[in-house]
Amino acid sequence: MPVSDPALAGAAAVALTGLAEAYRPRPVIPLLPWHDTHRLVKPYIVTARGRRWDDQMVALARTAAGRQLDFDDAMGSVGLAVVVLHLGEDSIHLVVHSWTKDFQSRLSMFSGIDVDDLRPMPSGVAPCVWELEVLSHERSAYVTHILSGGVDVDAWLDDALDTRPQPDAQAIPSGI
Repeated sequence: MPVSDPALAGAAAVALTGLAEAYRPRPVIPLLPWHDTHRLVKPYIVTARGRRWDDQMVALARTAAGRQLDFDDAMGSVGLAVVVLHLGEDSIHLVVHSWTKDFQSRLSMFSGIDVDDLRPMPSGVAPCVWELEVLSHERSAYVTHILSGGVDVDAWLDDALDTRPQPDAQAIPSGI
């Protein structure tokens, strides 16, 4: 039996237990990179159970992200960015992350009921656990392929997170 910290007694312990019981991984789907005039973007889709996406949703998200990326360019972007379109259970979130000069980054978040109704999220709101999974991977990819890898943009583009369930190779009959 795990040892509990007395500081996490009562309501906090109940809240953490509820979160742990409700958490389920969500598939992260990399899309083909967006090659724009002055930037390269690695787009991703994250979906809650039962949520579906289509090319029109991606196009709307790309337009919304593009407006933010134009602003980021004016603020000193180095031309590499990551976009996460997260179709949550009851809302849609768009995370736009640009790498900038001096080892910094810019993070902007938008939300709405539909992808064509995305609005900036309030200051102080941060990405959720599923969006952070993508951003954590992308931080590592940026350090590995750009900062430590001799600016290998092709390797950075190829290093995409994909957590979709893979078919069990043993379940496929041989000879097919």
